[in-house]
Amino acid sequence: MKILLLFFTMLFCLGCALTTHAEESVPFWIKNNAMWWSADKISDGEFAHGVDWLIFDGLLNVSSSVSENEIPFWFKNTADYWTHNLISETEFLNALEYLLEENLLTVKRSVSLPDYQKHQFSGNNEFFTIYAYEKDFYFENNNPIPKDIQFLLKSDIEHIEDILYDSRKQNSAVVMPIFTSSAYWEPGFYTFYRNECSAECLTTKIEYSKFLGYSGSSNAVKILSLLGYPLIADIDIDKDPNLLDTFDSVILLHNEYVTQKEFESITNHPNVLYLYPNALYAEIEANYDENIITLIRGHSYPEKHIDNGFDWEFDNTRPYEFDTECLDWNFYSIPNGHMLNCFPENLIIDDFEFLKEIKNLTLKK
Repeated sequence: MKILLLFFTMLFCLGCALTTHAEESVPFWIKNNAMWWSADKISDGEFAHGVDWLIFDGLLNVSSSVSENEIPFWFKNTADYWTHNLISETEFLNALEYLLEENLLTVKRSVSLPDYQKHQFSGNNEFFTIYAYEKDFYFENNNPIPKDIQFLLKSDIEHIEDILYDSRKQNSAVVMPIFTSSAYWEPGFYTFYRNECSAECLTTKIEYSKFLGYSGSSNAVKILSLLGYPLIADIDIDKDPNLLDTFDSVILLHNEYVTQKEFESITNHPNVLYLYPNALYAEIEANYDENIITLIRGHSYPEKHIDNGFDWEFDNTRPYEFDTECLDWNFYSIPNGHMLNCFPENLIIDDFEFLKEIKNLTLKK
């Protein structure tokens, strides 16, 4: 504890003398890894890989030539503070840079230049630079298709204040659908639904550091994070159902698979923005000792006639889940908030009015 206090005193005093880093320049996947590493859910090696990427990309002005990862255990507190917005991105990068320069933290080279070559395909998007890494492409009919994409917020957006999160006027949280993303990885729930696996596939590993994917609202998570919205995980709500009481509004994404405690916490909150249809569709159980989830009820299980696992009267899966173009998007009211009438994973990338409406619906009353 004494070392930790001395470190933060040093960081506060020397912050201005260290490199000044641009805010929100770090890709989401690195911040996500830092969060789960600080919670002891992923290895030192996975976290160190992210640090090595920061060196490789020039966001940290140091070199890496060591053969072993040496990361002080107490630095997990720093990572936790950053991922929960208690210190800024600049402060986190400055801390890393100082520790690396002083050899108090070392990481071995693990990033391959070809893997992380960036390919931009943003077209004329007004708000974001959009790119994917070489390693994240697959081919379909000889056409390269990215399975995970990254975003950078452009600095010259007109009226950007209309879409940026404002902590003076908002007290909101975006719920990352870790459970749902995990359910979609193969083999898993959908292997069972296709009759390609027995019920053993209805228990699957919680994937903390894999990319969220289309079904895990990857675009929305990254974009809302870039705009400054605080992120929490569905896991956080399951562990502490009272957590949502600290927020005036909650933004739910494609949180299709939730626990009973999570369902009750969300549906009892007075101001939820259900940004994706098909949320709260099936009940799961989570075991954090083994880091697994198990389907309990819903999605035609354990009996074919069961649709929504909670028999929730406001389920809006049909027909809205299958409208991915969102040409006539609209929010409509339900007793504890608002629901969207389409699946906005692509809409959120380039519709300014949509981002503006998200902010308007989450302003403090």
